[in-house]
Formats: sequence, structure tokens, C-alpha cells
Amino acid sequence: MESQVMLKLNTPKIIDGLAKFDGRKKKYVPYPEIYNKSNEVEKLWISVLSELQTLWEQLQKEHPGNIRFLKSTSKFFELAAPVESLSFEFKPYSQQEFNRLQLYWSSYPSNFHYQVYERLRPLSSVGYQKFHKQCNTLIAKKFKTKNDREQASIGITDFIEFQNQHFMLAEHFYPIVHPPKPTKPNPLTVNRVWIKQGKKLKQVIRAVHDHWYQTKEYSSDEILGWLIFSGIVYGGINEGNMLKGWLTALVDKEYKPFIHERTFVSARFEQEYYGNERSKNGKTLYNTKQIIVDLVSQCWLMRYHNQASSQGIKKTLGQLSDEKLKSYLESALKPVLEPFDIKIPTLANLMYYASYHWEMLDNVDIDQASVTVLRGRQNTSGLKAFDFEKLLSQNYKAVKRTYNLKDIIELNIHESDDTDVITSKKKITVRKSDLIAHLTHDFNLDKELKKKRLGYKPPTLSQRVEKRCNQYKDLSEHILLHWILSLLNKKKPPSNKSILKYIKAIGYEWLYFTMAQPIEIWEEEDFETLYEDILEYKAVNRNNKDLGYSAKLFNRMHSFASGKYQLPKIRIECSEKGRRVRSELISAQAYNAIIKQILGSVDLLERDMLALIFILAYRTGMRKKEILGLKFNDIECLSQSQPSIVIRPNRYRSTKTQGSIRRVPVFALLKPNELTFFLNFIQSNIGTNPNRFIFTLSSDHQPLHDHAPLQLLKRVLKDITIKDDPEINHTFHGFRHTAITNLSLVLMGHNHLIRSLTDYNEEDVLRIKHGLLGEHIDAQDHWYALAGIIGHLSPDRSFEYYNHIATLMATYKLSEADIKLPTKTINNITGIDYKQLSNNQAIIDNKKVSLPSIRPLLFRCINYPKRKSPVFAIENVTAQDFSNLASNKNNEFFMRYGINTVQQLLCLSDMGISLTEAATTLNISRDDAEALAERAYKISNIINTRDKSRFIKADLLERVVLTPLRPQEQRDYRLLTHLNTNGSILRTKSNDDWQWFMKTCYQKISVSKAYISFPKSKVEDFKRLIGIATQLLPAKNWLITTDDKLIDTSIDKDEYQGMRYQQNLSVSTFRIGIASREVRDLSSNCVSTKNTWKYSPLFRFFIHMMLIMDDSLTIGEDEP
Repeated sequence: MESQVMLKLNTPKIIDGLAKFDGRKKKYVPYPEIYNKSNEVEKLWISVLSELQTLWEQLQKEHPGNIRFLKSTSKFFELAAPVESLSFEFKPYSQQEFNRLQLYWSSYPSNFHYQVYERLRPLSSVGYQKFHKQCNTLIAKKFKTKNDREQASIGITDFIEFQNQHFMLAEHFYPIVHPPKPTKPNPLTVNRVWIKQGKKLKQVIRAVHDHWYQTKEYSSDEILGWLIFSGIVYGGINEGNMLKGWLTALVDKEYKPFIHERTFVSARFEQEYYGNERSKNGKTLYNTKQIIVDLVSQCWLMRYHNQASSQGIKKTLGQLSDEKLKSYLESALKPVLEPFDIKIPTLANLMYYASYHWEMLDNVDIDQASVTVLRGRQNTSGLKAFDFEKLLSQNYKAVKRTYNLKDIIELNIHESDDTDVITSKKKITVRKSDLIAHLTHDFNLDKELKKKRLGYKPPTLSQRVEKRCNQYKDLSEHILLHWILSLLNKKKPPSNKSILKYIKAIGYEWLYFTMAQPIEIWEEEDFETLYEDILEYKAVNRNNKDLGYSAKLFNRMHSFASGKYQLPKIRIECSEKGRRVRSELISAQAYNAIIKQILGSVDLLERDMLALIFILAYRTGMRKKEILGLKFNDIECLSQSQPSIVIRPNRYRSTKTQGSIRRVPVFALLKPNELTFFLNFIQSNIGTNPNRFIFTLSSDHQPLHDHAPLQLLKRVLKDITIKDDPEINHTFHGFRHTAITNLSLVLMGHNHLIRSLTDYNEEDVLRIKHGLLGEHIDAQDHWYALAGIIGHLSPDRSFEYYNHIATLMATYKLSEADIKLPTKTINNITGIDYKQLSNNQAIIDNKKVSLPSIRPLLFRCINYPKRKSPVFAIENVTAQDFSNLASNKNNEFFMRYGINTVQQLLCLSDMGISLTEAATTLNISRDDAEALAERAYKISNIINTRDKSRFIKADLLERVVLTPLRPQEQRDYRLLTHLNTNGSILRTKSNDDWQWFMKTCYQKISVSKAYISFPKSKVEDFKRLIGIATQLLPAKNWLITTDDKLIDTSIDKDEYQGMRYQQNLSVSTFRIGIASREVRDLSSNCVSTKNTWKYSPLFRFFIHMMLIMDDSLTIGEDEP
């Protein structure tokens, strides 16, 4: 038998049909006949994809990734080798030849699959980073206009999505950086009308300035009119409701001193469709925004309160309305403009075109998104006045507590009367639900049956829906089905047509976002986030305009589920009555106290893991589920100490939109001490299986339950609140609000605000900007870059729900304006004369005063008796002290590299990879790699008195193995971080103790035992070792085994108080090692009498690694 098989492996490429590979040029070139017929946009797209395909295949060779991340290649095998393509010819052969051919054919499929895998091998994380960098270089080099760059970015996105969909497993998708997706037209388009009206406004302002210069006497109404005019033209208060709230606060003297001689108000005003507060009856929405009062308005504010009586103020506040605002403005402008035949601008027109003036004021640098905010074209909320005061002024203090985690994070699943429902703990895979299609069929079938005369009575619509309840078992499906049944079974039910409309309006998204989610244990804030995500998805992806209708239906369904399934009660704040958003910020001082409280109160095994959850939430804004669903293999570039987190779907955490799949540059977002803490934890706990969840209890392999962080947060907040201070009610989602607000400040805020409202310094700001924006930190796409990092489809979502100081940021920038008014005008308005100006260092040029130069004077006059800007609690925050938890960072060889990095180096060497290649991969210098390997080799050759290796088990091939024996249990890795850190501290503070401890341990420990022994004659050495051991780990983490009589006659109980102790009558020595709890056989019904503690191999591993990494330790001959 002989066979000739011609196989051509053509795996799909996005460039198929558009370009081919040119072997001479060694790159993909477009087909001329296709390219020449294309329009300019299509040509650009084809060129981009050709370049990308060439770059991709080049990087595949240079930086190959893990083929286990690929989907099955069977379909490519079937395409390349269809049965009809094989031809056979039968000939007589010897048995030997027949066996040879049979062997060839039996191995052919596996050989072919290997070729396919090699051809499709993905990029490593390093390769993918290089791909993105070179993509950015390509765009900057080849595309000059903004439109071309956007089209090129879309091409890159299409290319990556093609790779993900065709080749990659979902949980290993390449993260995508999305191009901007504007959801509405830019309201700030400059056109002829805009310019024409702007010039008219300039004419009005000139006339007003002349009037101010010539006039000294004003009525109260005129003063209020000029105050309104100033706020609009100089302060950027260009939205009617905000203007009314601003004026109310100023008249009522609710303004307060702020940083750098600024004065601010928390303006609270009624808003019809959006706000951060709802009235008690639920009918009225209020919004509050923090606003910096501009300098011209401050002048008129002085004049008003110098002239107005308390009775007049009370009357003004009682009459304040939209009509009154118009009346005040007209009373001021009419006598000024009518003599010059200048048309009096209406209040609405003045607010609409005012930005033409204030955007171009001297020393004002304001971005267009902030302009949109001030003009009321972009919804955003500040903090309620009390919350803002608390953010600035409330102090917190960590206190000494001991937390019982079992009580704090014990699972509390709501009971349900539906016992057939599958809850999250039973779910294994996420599946697509066909429920909506089946329900649509049921409703349409009912309509058809009514038209026919049947000889039997068919099932009613309710009965068919009940049948679906037996068919579909997921909790989210049951909620939808039982809600529909409740509608059908009402005394006056809606029409079937209406119910079907309800299903189609919210059913798809409800199931899409909740299938396989543990909604039975969700808290209130989890559901609020869910409905926010759904409504954003409907608005952006589905282009749904009537979100109020969907929100109303979700409200009804959730209200039903609250009663039947005991879900927490919430109000979905996007109904016909308007949308209320939660405005919440956590101060830097509160954050520091939270971290200190966790580190000081939680058990050693869990404290770093729990603290890291809150660190990531506060700095990156990652969602709770995204953090809890992280695996070790979601962390990239650990060896370069520049880690990024890739958010992608896995069995615990689904990602509902492409925007949710992203890369988070933690190397830039975490402060240096936090980054060190993060790296230490990850590298110490990663172990040999990186496909494990990071945030688990040390005794478990499953992620923490959703409710655990919030329960811990509630306990911590209660403890850090100082007596008699207001109660704190932060939510876990508040960390996301804070991160997004703080990052907005870093990217676009004034330095004064960054220093006063966050704990970031100048180095932090620069690092974050480069991490988020790349080299060009002055580019114009800051808001889209931020939206991409936090997983939003557009910046609109960030402004509406999360950025709570957008108005404060914008008005602070306007407060920098270098406005010049004549000295006579200043005197006419405020009464401040030339002498006072001179005495207060006013900058006067040509009889004109630069208002910023008299800012301190105005500040003192308005905020009397206060003379200086307050120093808020938030400004006194010191960096979180991780000094006891960070590695020793100096030029010493010791601890120059993490334990996990050194262990990987030795492991690669044992696998036969050259030391040079291994060192390059792990970013270790060649000389350091050789020194580490040499020390590891010496340790591997240390033998005991029985002539056997003390540290390394014999290899089957009798090779010298360099890699230490690693612990197998997860809880051991949690302690490694603390051993590592405390070992560094001991080495620095008391090197003699460190040297003695290490020498004693390596001479006594062995591959067969994870403890060391001391005879009775060496009891003093045993006591000394106890004293050192308790500096490395708390006493409860050590285990002593000996005979009661021996220890009672040799050592005082106080000297080993707190240590685990087990009696063993057969032991005539003192044994000590790290304690590890025995794993009991839970399947047995009998109660075990066996000891519950054993010795952990972590002790031996730590000693072994320290001998390798500390070049001050002498590795000499073993002593008996």
C-alpha cells in the first residue's frame, strides 16, 4: 500500500483575500487588483492589516506563547485533510514495509496537529506587549490625521478580535485597547453662529466693564444681577439649575474656605432627570456639586453682603426662582446695553455662549470634556455637602483588634422556597439560555391557538410557562419565569402582547448579565452595579434611547424577586422619575486606616491577601468580581517587576462586554511600597500551578465569596471610626468610585487638587500618566484612555456615575484665570482702595489689578475671621507603612531577586535550558545567575552523616538537581512572605543571630524531615533558636514536639508560650519546626484521635532558599 497525500495548511488569517506573503520582501503585500479598486479608507485598512499580519508572525517566532491557550485544532485538520483529498493505490508489500507504513499513518494525525499548533502558537505576554508598542509606533509614523489614526486603531482592534475569536480560549483572550466610541455628537462644534454670537457677547462684556468703571451705586437687585453675570461669564456656571443652587449658597453664606485661598460652595439644586439624592417622598431629585467661586464673583459677593440686611437676604432666598434669575440679570444689563442699542441677551443665551469667553481667558487651560460638564451637556454629580466635609476633615485611627474571620465572612445564603433552583455553588459552566426564544414561541402559540377550533383543550399559557420552570433551573431564569407567571395570574393581568414586550425589553440582558452568577448571595451594591452595567450596555451597544422604560421593568421584577427569593431591596435609579446615582468617595486617610487595621487585626495567614484586595480596589478601580476572580496567570511581566493584570473571562468571572476585557497596568497605578507588597505576595504564593485563584483563604482553593470583602469592610470601618465622629457607611463599590475620581484628577486635574485630595506625589502622577497614556502624556485622549483602563465603553459612564469632582476640577481651572480690572472698578464694587491694594502686594500695571494677586485679600474679606486656607485631614496623610512587609531593596546580592524568580531560574536550569537563556527570560544578570546556580550546586552536594544529600532528593537519572523541594499546601506560601520579610529585618538588625540561626538549621535539617532536633545537652541552643524563630513568625506558627517530662525539667513554659506543643513519649530530643494543620479525612464518621498538627516543609524550603540567595552565608562541610 502506498499513499501520496498533498496537504496544504492554510489557517485562517484576517488578511485572507486581501494580501499575500511576498517571500522576497518577507512581508504581506496587498493584492493589486483588490487594493486599486478600494476607496481611501479601505486602502488604509488593508495596509494596516498587512503590516500587522507581518509583525504578528515575526513576533510569534521571537516570543512564542503557551499552546495550551489555544482552542482545539481539529477543524483545521479537517479543512486541510478532507477524506476526498486522499488517494490510495494498493500494491503487494512485505510485512516489514506494511508495518512501517502503518506506523506512519497511525502517527500522522498527531504529527499534523503538532504542526498546526506550532503554526498557531500564540504570542507570549512579552511578545504581545511588543506588538502593541510597535502598533503605536506604526500609527504615529504612517498616519498623520486624527481620522486616519482612528481608522488604524479600528484595524488593530479588528485584528486582535480575529485572533481571539478564531484561535484563543476565552480565558486567555488578548486584552483589547478599544478606539473611542462616541455615543453622541459633540455639542461644542464651532460654527459660524457660534462665532457670531461669541463676538456679540464680547461686545456686551466690554459695555459691562465700562459700566462697572463708571458706577459706584447699585441696588440689591442689580448686585444680584451682576453676581449672576459674573458667575456665568467668569465662573463657568452655565447650567440653569446649577446657577440657581450656586446663587442660593452664596446668598445664604454657605461658602467655605478651601485650599490655596480658594472659596467653594457645595451647591445643592433640584434636577429633573439626574441627581445624587432623592427627596423623602421619592418625587424630587437633587444634585450637589462642589464649585470654586471665581474672583470677579467674589468681588460682587463682598458687595452684596456688605450692603444687604439679614431681612433682605431672607426675602431674596424666599423669592428665588428661575424667573427671578432672569429678572435680576435683566435689571443689571438693561440700563447698560439699551443706550448703545445692544440687544440684551437672555439668561439661556448668555449661559449657552459664555464659554466662548471664559475658555480663552488668560492662564486658563481647560479641556473640552470639562467645558461640556460646566455647560450642563454632560451629567455628573459631586458629593453631598456633609459627605464632602467628611472627606476633607474626618480623622480615622487603626486600633488593636483580633478578628475572627469565620464570624466576619461566614457565608450567608438567603433561603428560598424554590428548592429546585440551581444556585451558584452548583454551577459548573456558563451556558447560553434559550429561554427567551421559547417564551416568545409560547406567547405566539397562544395567539395562534385562539384562532383555531380544536377538539381538545390545549395547555394554557400559564401552564406552558410553568413547564418552562421545570425545564430551566438557573436562579436568574426562575426569577424571570416566576415574575411572568405572577403577571399572568393577576386579577387584572396585562395583555399577553404587553407581557411579551416586557420580556423582550429586559429578558435578554437580564439573562446575559446574571446567568451563572451567585446572585443569591449578592448585596445591595452588587445589584446596583448590575443594573448600571445593563443600562449602559443597552445605551451604548443596543443604542436604546428609552432607558427609563427598561429601568421601570427591572424595578418591578426586582421587587418581585425581593419578596420571593429574599434578594436585597433596591431602587433602580433610572426610571421616568429620573436617575439617582450613588456619590461616594473614600479619603486617603480612611484608606490608610483600613489597610493598617487589616494588617494589624487579621490572622497572619490571611491578612496580606485581604489587604491586597482593598489596595487593588482603591488604586485600580477594578470591580469586586474582577479582583476576586483573578488567577496567578492573569499577572503578566512579573519577572520584569512591571506587572500588569489582564482582565478576561474565567469560570468564576464572566466579562459581558469587550470593554471589560483589558489590561490594567498595576506597575503604574500602585504606589512603590504597594507594588513591592503586591510583588512579594504574588511571587511568594504563585507556587507551581499558576492557574489557581489568588484571593482564596489559605485552607481553600475557591475564590472568596462576593460578600466577604464588604463584611470585612463594615467591621473595619466600625473600628477605625473615632469616638463621637459621624458613622461611616462606605460600600466596597466606593473604592471604584474613588479610584476613577482620583485617576481623573491625576490625568486632568490641577496639581493643587491632586496634592490636597489624594496621596499621590509628583513622581506618582508622572508614573501613572506614562502607564495609562504612554510616551505622549499631553495627548488629547485622556478621558478615553481612562475609560479603557476601568472597563467602560465610553467616558460618559465615568462622568455620570463615578467622577464626583468633575465640576470642582473645571471651576478650579477657571479660578486660575488672570483677569485684570481697573483699580477704580475694584473700588466701585468692593470698596477696597488703592492703598489697601498696595499694602496687600497687588500687581498693578497701567492702573489695572491682576485679580489673582489679591486672592489672599479677597479670601480674608469673604471668609472673615479666617485668614488662612485650612489644612484638611486628607493633606496630613503619610504613605502607608509597608516597611515591615517590603523586601530589602539595596545593592546587596541578598534579596536582589524574589524567591519565586530564583526558584524559576533553577527550575529552568534543571529542565536543560541554558543559564544564559534562563537569565535573559527572567531579567537576571548573567553574573548573578551564575552565582545563584553555583551556590545551589554546592547546597545540592551537601551530605549528611549517612552519606546522603541533606536538601535534595535523588534524581532518577542521578543528575544534580538545583531546585529546592517546594511546599505543596497553599497555606504554606502565605507564611513564606512573612518569613522572607522578617528574615531580611533580622539579618539587618542582628546579623550574628541570623548567621547562627542559618548555620544551625542547615546542619540539622534534612530532606526526610522538616524540623530540627536538639538533645537535652543543647537546651540553651534550643532556647536561643526559639527566641529567633518567634522574630520570623508568631509563636503560634511554630510546633514543638518532645516528651512532657523532658521539657518540664529543662525549660520554663514562659519561654515557649503561645507555641503549638505536642507530646511524643518516643522522642528524647526537642524538635521544632513550622506548624501545619493535619488534613482530616472528612469522609469518615469516626472522630480521629490523631494529633492535628504536623511539620511544614516550608521550613526546609526557606532555609534552602536563603542559603542560595544570601552570599554572606558560608556553605561549608557538614557537621555531625
